Amino acid sequence: MTPQRHLNANWFVDARLKLRHLQLLEAFARSSTLQDAAASIGISQPAASKLLHDLEDMIGVPLLEQVGRKVRYNTFGSILTERATAILKELDRARDSINAVLDGHSGRVSIGAIDGPAVDYVTQALIILQAEYPQIDLEISTGSSASLFRELKSGTIDIMIGRPDEDMSPSAYEYDPIGREPMVLAARCDHPLAQGGPHALATLLHYPWILQRRGGRSRLRLEQLFRDAHLSLPRFVIGSDSLVITLSYIAQTDALTILSEPVARHQASFGQIAFIPNGLDLSISTYGLILSRERPLTFVAATVLTVLRQTMR
Repeated sequence: MTPQRHLNANWFVDARLKLRHLQLLEAFARSSTLQDAAASIGISQPAASKLLHDLEDMIGVPLLEQVGRKVRYNTFGSILTERATAILKELDRARDSINAVLDGHSGRVSIGAIDGPAVDYVTQALIILQAEYPQIDLEISTGSSASLFRELKSGTIDIMIGRPDEDMSPSAYEYDPIGREPMVLAARCDHPLAQGGPHALATLLHYPWILQRRGGRSRLRLEQLFRDAHLSLPRFVIGSDSLVITLSYIAQTDALTILSEPVARHQASFGQIAFIPNGLDLSISTYGLILSRERPLTFVAATVLTVLRQTMR
């Protein structure tokens, strides 16, 4: 054994420290004899003795001391064994984490959804996932189908619930339709149009509006209804894809808006909005689950997708 004052930064590399050394250190700490320790890791006692002697030569200090008829770790041996045990436990945790990912029980998944499904399906899925798969790290994005598709295309989100983009190639993306999204006309609770009705388009024309930005599906649908009725479009329209801005604006003005029915139902349950009676068909095109074929789902994302599908049955 060559004594040395200090171990250098990479002593374990230079000494060619092996996992077997760590296993033996941990096994001897929980065994009464070196023979028992050797047997627990599947080696002979002479092989175990050689491993310990080699380890002492690597470090340059003895690791064992004789206490009566027993051999036990000295201070150096206890220090090394404590760290060896911690390393082995971390390796066990790494195994558990890898297995959890392989089983689809751990990892990060990002879901992007338009507002209606976010309220109805995604929220239900989150409750299930939190209870059954607490190790899954979930991120939720909401917005228009166009903005969500850009995120899916760039890889920012893994699973999208929305409407297919016009440029979406069937060879690059998988689309599983869910249904048409019901839309409703909404305003603040004490809005002049909250009572009576149903109100005609000609009446709605004279109020301010806050709608999706230009090109949004619900906005295009409303504009088409005005054209079909041979009416001009509303003169004052604010474009916003932010639900927070929309709700805040209608709460303080006479503005009207179009909301996804599940979102409106949720807000109305807290007395934040009122449904404006009308005889209009505001429903827009079918939405569904959209996945990238170019980036296959991870095991954990596939687990999240399965739960989402269950909430949609």
